[in-house]
Amino acid sequence: MRRCRDRWLLVIAFAPLAALAHANDVQHLTFAQLVDAIRANNQVTQTMQSLSGKEVEIQGFIIPAGPPDLSFFLLSRVSALGNYCCEIATGQDEIVYVATARGVTIAYDPLRVYKVRGVFEAGKHVDATYGVSMYRLRNAKVEVAVGAKIFRAGETPPSTKP
Repeated sequence: MRRCRDRWLLVIAFAPLAALAHANDVQHLTFAQLVDAIRANNQVTQTMQSLSGKEVEIQGFIIPAGPPDLSFFLLSRVSALGNYCCEIATGQDEIVYVATARGVTIAYDPLRVYKVRGVFEAGKHVDATYGVSMYRLRNAKVEVAVGAKIFRAGETPPSTKP
């Protein structure tokens, strides 16, 4: 009887760690990776397509594109308003179409970076309402990316390695 109780205590003690490990299994994507995954013939690389159906996380700026409740929006490498150094997103490789999970409320700020996590889809898709997309996130959760760094095109983040 005591052995059984001890096992349950171990399970209870390590359950939060298992949940935390699962949360860290999410693939983190960058817009640089999305751009690099598009080939000249508008095909997405097999590596990027292998992430389809999996949960991923990416950071970027929200560009409203649908309903006022932001249940659908575009996520971009650059802000639609601030356009740092007059940059604009130049193609479908720098835009992710996002459909949020039900009940998600977003306090929208066009100059704020957001962290978006959802089920990823890669590959050319034509939607009658929103047009052509190469990347999509569905059932997405959105939060402010506190402390997110913003870099210009071609700029690389400083190395953290000694």
